[in-house]
Parts: sequence; C-alpha cells; structure tokens
Amino acid sequence: MHPVQSFKWTEKGYITEAPPWCSVDLRDGNLALIVPMSLGEKLEYFQLLLQVGFKEIEVGFPASSETEFVSIRRLIEENLIPDDVTIQVLTQSREHIIKKTFEALQGANKEVVHLYNSTSVAQRKRSGVCYS
Repeated sequence: MHPVQSFKWTEKGYITEAPPWCSVDLRDGNLALIVPMSLGEKLEYFQLLLQVGFKEIEVGFPASSETEFVSIRRLIEENLIPDDVTIQVLTQSREHIIKKTFEALQGANKEVVHLYNSTSVAQRKRSGVCYS
C-alpha cells in the first residue's frame, strides 16, 4: 500500500472550520483530583461545557465509582444532554466493567464508548488479566 500523497485539507494552507473537540474534564480532570467533584459539581460542570459550545463531552468512567455512574444516569434520565451533543465514556476491556458501562448508558441517544486494555503488566496482573 502506497503512502497517501495528498491530504485535501492541507492544500488550503488554513483550516476553514474548527475540528470537533472533546472535553475529557469530567473524567480525567475529576479522577485526578485529591477530592473528586461531587455529583452536583459534575452536573454543573457539564452545563458549563455546554455553554462553552462543546458537542462531544466525555462524561466519565461509569464503572469506576457510584458518583460516576449516577452522574451519567442523571444526565440521561433528566434529559440534560442536548440532541446535538455526543457523550463519551471510558471502560476497561473486562466483561463485567463493560456491562456496567452499558447499563449506565441505557437511554442515551448519542454515545461513544472508549474501550482500553492496560499495557502495564503490573496492572494486568493485579486485575487478573495477565497470566504470565
């Protein structure tokens, strides 16, 4: 297979419209805090991201904690996600965690599920995924 010879967008020399940006603050930012955001703070932050204009928002890692799970359910059950917004979630590639993630997403209109598998042997051994 030959390398791509041309990218149409680069021929213009400039970008004509903003690419889709996805905020990951409700997951990465929240999980990195010493004191994670409360349910109310997460919902308030989601509204702020909508006001800024984000159309793709990673709303959490629903299997990681009850607050993460409940905040996603509230967004869906209370119809807080506009029709033109796609929510995204993160899940580890383990059956019970994937099931919990899809349980959290029941009723969502537009969603993206990011699956990951740890490359760290130590983490894989600790979680029972690595057999070597």
